[in-house]
Amino acid sequence: MRFGMSRFVGKVALVSGGADGMGAACVERLAAEGARVLVLDVKHAMAETLAARLRSEGAQVEAWPGDVLDEAEFQAGLSAATAAVERIDILINIAGGSAPGQIGDMDLATWDRLYRLNIRSTLLACRAVLPKMRAQRSGVIVNMASISGIASDPGWGAYNSAKAGIIALTKALAWEEGGHGIRVNAICPGPTASRRLLDFLTPERVREFSRACALGRMASAEEQAGAILFLASDDAAFVTGTTLVSDGGLTARGWQPTDFDRKRAAAGEA
Repeated sequence: MRFGMSRFVGKVALVSGGADGMGAACVERLAAEGARVLVLDVKHAMAETLAARLRSEGAQVEAWPGDVLDEAEFQAGLSAATAAVERIDILINIAGGSAPGQIGDMDLATWDRLYRLNIRSTLLACRAVLPKMRAQRSGVIVNMASISGIASDPGWGAYNSAKAGIIALTKALAWEEGGHGIRVNAICPGPTASRRLLDFLTPERVREFSRACALGRMASAEEQAGAILFLASDDAAFVTGTTLVSDGGLTARGWQPTDFDRKRAAAGEA
C-alpha cells in the first residue's frame, strides 16, 4: 500500500466534503490503508472521478452528491451512503466554507449560510451515523474546525464563531456518546496549500501566511490528512473531546494578525 500501513483494514469511513483538498487527501489515505470509503460532496463529478480512479487501483470507494446547502440532497446522500453499508466506523466532516465581513455589517443571510455550511452540516452528518455507531458500540468522528475557531481574524467574525461552534459541539458530543464507545474530536488546521486556497490567495498573502507559521511554510493537504487520520485511528484510542491544532506553530506565540490583515482592516476592506 502507498503508505505502508493498514490501520483501517475492515473499517468503513464516510467523508463529507471528500472531493478535493484535505477531504480528497483523507479519502486517498483511508483507501490506501484498507478502508472502504464513502464520499459525499457537492462536487459530485469530481468525487466520482476520484472514486473511480481509486477503484481502478483496487480500493473500495463510492461517491454520492452532497450539497450541504441543499438539506434535502445532503440528507438523501447521507441516507444512501449509510444504507449501503452495515457499519460506519469513521466519520470525517470536511465540508464547510467561509466569507469575509464585519460583524456589525454582514447581512443575516450570509451569517445563516455560513452556519449551514459549517455547524448544521456537521450536526446532520453526526446524527446520520450515530444509530449505527451506537448499535456497534464503537465509532470515531472527526470534525473540521479551524484555528479561526480558537482566535479571531479581523473581518471574519462569522467564520470565527461558526468554527468555535464546531469545537463546542465536538466537546458536547464526545461526552454524550462516550458511553457508547464513540470518540469525537476536532481538527484545527492552520494555513494549508490546497489548490482552491492557492487559486484564491495572492502571492503576497501566501508569503504572509508562510511567515506567520513557525515552520516558515504552509501545510500540504496530505500533512493535514495525517493529523486527521491520527484522530480517526486506534493510535488515538483514548483521545476524545479534544481539539488538535495543526498549524505549523502559527498560534504558538499567540494569535497575531498578519501585515496583510492590518492593511485590509485599515483600508476598511475586511
